[in-house]
Amino acid sequence: MVSFELKTPRIFNLDITLDCGQTFRWVRSNGWWKGIVRDTALFLRQKNGTLEVIASSDRLLGEDIDTGLMHYLGFDDPLEDILMEIEKLSHDLPEPAKEISLKSIAEGKGLRILRQDPFEMTVEYIISTRNNIPTIRRTSDALSASFHENRILLNDEVFYSFPKLPQLKTLTLEQLKELKLAFRAQWLYELFQNLNEEEFFISLRDLPLDEKLEKLMEHKGIGFKVASCITLFGYAELNSFPVDIWIKRVMKDLFNVEGSTRKIMRFAMNRFYPYAGYYQELLFRYYRKRFGRGKRA
Repeated sequence: MVSFELKTPRIFNLDITLDCGQTFRWVRSNGWWKGIVRDTALFLRQKNGTLEVIASSDRLLGEDIDTGLMHYLGFDDPLEDILMEIEKLSHDLPEPAKEISLKSIAEGKGLRILRQDPFEMTVEYIISTRNNIPTIRRTSDALSASFHENRILLNDEVFYSFPKLPQLKTLTLEQLKELKLAFRAQWLYELFQNLNEEEFFISLRDLPLDEKLEKLMEHKGIGFKVASCITLFGYAELNSFPVDIWIKRVMKDLFNVEGSTRKIMRFAMNRFYPYAGYYQELLFRYYRKRFGRGKRA
């Protein structure tokens, strides 16, 4: 176990960042955010300009824990410039799009796009299809707990690291169905069996966004919405614009844009280039906060 403090950027809100629907294995308890990032359990607490950290390991996603955590939390993003650009674009919108866009920016200030593991994102966003966020969390935790060797103890609390591909390959279709994955079980089973190694996801990093989307969508269960989530939250493609049921509602209400997921996604990526992904998360949070703790699909 290691504990330390990090200085946070001037614009950063841990609560908003971890509770905006982009990540699933975090829970707020007794003033701390408690979660696990691939194979590192973490307790995080923000106090003014400092982030208090307790971690089960001195490594995070292949980096030293402090560097890895700053990268994971999106500290490198020039958030002040990003928000200024989105605000500038919002001022050019007709009402009520202008008012709601500006409100979403004000209320979501400090939200940062996380840099998550793309393989874990792929699995969790397939699980997210027609699911709500609490169910996605429970299912992901149950999948991880299927492997008792992945047990991690931190401050007397038990966590399970997210399984590696060789572990997931050992699961039968029936075992996946027992996790209440329903129709998603077949998609995940085929994904695990068809992938040779997780390095497939590393090989996508340097591809342009459109090529990433097409490569991801070669797998069953990954359409434009899921692929867009993976590229935004797993590869930090900040112009990627996932379209779920909330965003479909937003785009119809604000821009009178309807139709296919691809059509809505392309409209937003062009209109809010190059930070459509940040704009999406701000709007998603705004609508979800007002109208319910919704689905991601």
